[in-house]
Amino acid sequence: MTIQVLKHPLAILIAVAIGVLIGLLNAPLSAFFSVRSFAQIISVPGQVYLFYLQMTVIPIIVSAIASSIGKMMRNKKSQGLIKKIFLVFLGGIALTALAGMVVGILGRPGAGLDENTRSLLTSLISSQAGEKGSEILEVAISGAAAAAPAMQSGLEVFLTSLIPSNIFSALAFGSTMAIVFFSIVFGIAIGFVNDQSADTLIKFLGAIFETFQKLVSASLYLLPLGLICLMAGQIAQVGVFVFMAMSKFIILYCAGTAVLFIVITLVIWVRSGAANPFRVLSLLFEPVMLAFATRNSMATLPSAITCLDEKMNFDKTTVNLTLPLGMTLGRFGNVFYFAVAAFFAVQIYGINLTAVQYGMIFLGVIFAGTATAGASGIVTLSVISIVLSPLNLPVEAVLVIFMAIDPIIDPFRTFLLVYGNIGATALIADKRKEYGADVLSVIVRKNPDREPFLYHDGTGNLAGLEIELLREIAFRLDKKLLIQEGAPLDGVRTDIIGGCVVKTENSPPGLIFSQSYGSVMDQNVQLDLCLLLSPFSVDSVKINSIIKNLKDEKFLESKNKSAGSLYGKELDSKHTND
Repeated sequence: MTIQVLKHPLAILIAVAIGVLIGLLNAPLSAFFSVRSFAQIISVPGQVYLFYLQMTVIPIIVSAIASSIGKMMRNKKSQGLIKKIFLVFLGGIALTALAGMVVGILGRPGAGLDENTRSLLTSLISSQAGEKGSEILEVAISGAAAAAPAMQSGLEVFLTSLIPSNIFSALAFGSTMAIVFFSIVFGIAIGFVNDQSADTLIKFLGAIFETFQKLVSASLYLLPLGLICLMAGQIAQVGVFVFMAMSKFIILYCAGTAVLFIVITLVIWVRSGAANPFRVLSLLFEPVMLAFATRNSMATLPSAITCLDEKMNFDKTTVNLTLPLGMTLGRFGNVFYFAVAAFFAVQIYGINLTAVQYGMIFLGVIFAGTATAGASGIVTLSVISIVLSPLNLPVEAVLVIFMAIDPIIDPFRTFLLVYGNIGATALIADKRKEYGADVLSVIVRKNPDREPFLYHDGTGNLAGLEIELLREIAFRLDKKLLIQEGAPLDGVRTDIIGGCVVKTENSPPGLIFSQSYGSVMDQNVQLDLCLLLSPFSVDSVKINSIIKNLKDEKFLESKNKSAGSLYGKELDSKHTND
């Protein structure tokens, strides 16, 4: 149990702080240990750790993408959803990429930097870019005429690199974009082979995925040590001021994430039928917090499924299919990040893009985001080569900057990935049929029996005058009555909440009192009984009108003549419900 502490978010933050401290104190530590650079020495284990993580990326990409698509193609029940799933995810990813490009173009994270920031970034990137990259950068960042690297005809190179002529060569050289394309095509092909072969392939790929996930999971115990080593080497080289130098990029990314968060919340609100957008936030609080705390999208999956299924009443089968697939392929946070990061790199080097190159960036960030399937944290950053390599930009030169600020960016990137997939699933999944337009859904809150209005009969079922009233309301609305006993599902569309509710001066938040259907006396005080209605229900006005008519018709008195008048019936105050 103690070893689990190493995976705790606080342990990660402490490790980052220790690495930063070692980097800042590199000079005195180097003198104490009589070495040239103490921080650079301990950075070697950090690099080894990073190589270990990168070793797992390609097997996870192939197995996760191919097996997920293969399962979906083989599931006969889900075949009708395939078109909708692809349209929503492709459309969502494309819109996210465009949003990131807009933020990068208008926000200009790599342009308009002050002299100190330019000097710092020049020093940092030049040390990684090599002689050629350094010369290009010095000209570009100094504000002289743009001296961009020689551009090839871009689109042709991009498309030819998309389809591998030799998949084993692509695997050997780590051509991630080609590997992703192969994995998608391979997964689709699995759907068209015979059942036995398909099942064997899917199980085999699933076993590979689980095995490498185990390797990654085991390595996370060493993540604090790896971060200490990596951060020490980075900070010793550039100092903590890299965070200030990248403040414009960080602010732009977080602001863009906030805008997308609002848009996605509105989508979920409309699809879920929640009383208001704030109800959506309360229902999804747990997976959102898990995303920030763990920075692992898969860790949020059980909680997110529970929220969509049990709390928001989306179709369980669709949720169970769509959300895991989305966590693997719908990498919204990474797509948005790569788009903003690409324009940072382009602006740092002073490159004037052509229309074709804008298209290359758009397609590149989509494939780069998809290529991070199964990867997390720092491992995802190297995939930016898919975007930058066709532009002939030295990837290693800017990668070290992104690694330095990743502890700040990663929680927001994971949050957007998780929240975006929840929004996409809400668009794809339908609400459960029992909550359709032809059903009057009622929640009766659990309370002690209170005859004659509400009680449990000999079989344990709800009975009483309130139940008779609800049945008549449903009948006159020409709807099927669905009554559930228990606590109201906060924020989920419910037509009526009952349970001998006492009418007070103010109604509960997000609800309104119905017309009173009866009264009781409590210590010589008349208490009006009513129902709670959703103000957003199209039937709320009709329900009030029906209750008024039933009172005029003395409907409840006719159902229980032995009770006499409903006005004046004594009911102990502990049986009432405010």
